[in-house]
Amino acid sequence: METEIININTSTDKESIYKKLKQYYNENKLVAIPTETVYGLSADATKDEAVGKIYTAKGRPSDNPLIIHFYEISQLDNIVDYSDECVKKLAEYFWPGPMTLILNAKVNNNISKKASAGLKTLAVRMPSNKTARNILKETRILLAAPSANTSGKPSPTRFSHVYHDLNGKIEVIIEDEQAEFGLESTVIDCTRTPLVIARPGEITKENIEVVLGTGSVKYNDEIMTETKAPIAPGMKYRHYSPEAELIVYHDTLDKLIEYLKTKNKKTGLITYSDNEKKVEDLPVVVKFLANNEKNIEQSNKNLYNILREFDNEKVDEIYMLPIKETKENVALLNRLNKAISKK
Repeated sequence: METEIININTSTDKESIYKKLKQYYNENKLVAIPTETVYGLSADATKDEAVGKIYTAKGRPSDNPLIIHFYEISQLDNIVDYSDECVKKLAEYFWPGPMTLILNAKVNNNISKKASAGLKTLAVRMPSNKTARNILKETRILLAAPSANTSGKPSPTRFSHVYHDLNGKIEVIIEDEQAEFGLESTVIDCTRTPLVIARPGEITKENIEVVLGTGSVKYNDEIMTETKAPIAPGMKYRHYSPEAELIVYHDTLDKLIEYLKTKNKKTGLITYSDNEKKVEDLPVVVKFLANNEKNIEQSNKNLYNILREFDNEKVDEIYMLPIKETKENVALLNRLNKAISKK
């Protein structure tokens, strides 16, 4: 299969592109699109064949539900129940943006059962990325769209990541700028009381409590088993993993530096640029997550890029020190914990 590359931003005939994309979706084709979180692999959420192709292209387990992306909330009227006042407040405050809500699905909602992985709920989101919103607006199609990568690997935040994983496997990649946030959306299960953050993201528990009140939401504390169906992406399976082993070294930076002096370019180190002078003479590949541990926004944006760079450089193992958990970095630690090989 030859993958078509389209850059809407540089086109002088955007109307023709949107018509073409609508036709492609009607023909069950897959289109990788940018969002503010990560790139998504999109298809018409109402078509079984199209949704099935998403799972095939990614190598994604069929019990891992997909997120339905939409342009305006009225499109959800016949799809899910969003009548709860808490849901309305969240939607008003955080959409468009990096928030996904799990809601009870309506009967005969026309969404492919493959997208919901057989659950009686649907995960829905209104992205804020300009290109994604224009595609959703002009095509008027509800799009199922997980991350546009090989399942289990670091999510794609750049066009080059999508091209590396899916060129020749899907019909279209939309070329656009790097994702703004770099981690997937916050997923909130609104079918429970209190609400449950099934997957942490840019929008934190504290952000939600500002809108809904203290105690209105909690982090998911369920332990997924091999037999239990996940209610949201990223819960059950190992995700976000580089080819190399990602290892947390439980000691001081000085001791890790001494250990790494015995290594070579087949080894990587993730640290902060505050430590640049200390690690500049090491014989390993060094990459900086951010200026320092307090810069969570920069860390989130850089994480997947760094893991993919290590893959490109064919390192065998990657070391890093533990990161102390704070209320701001829950999403970052969630992704790292799923990527770590051993501790």
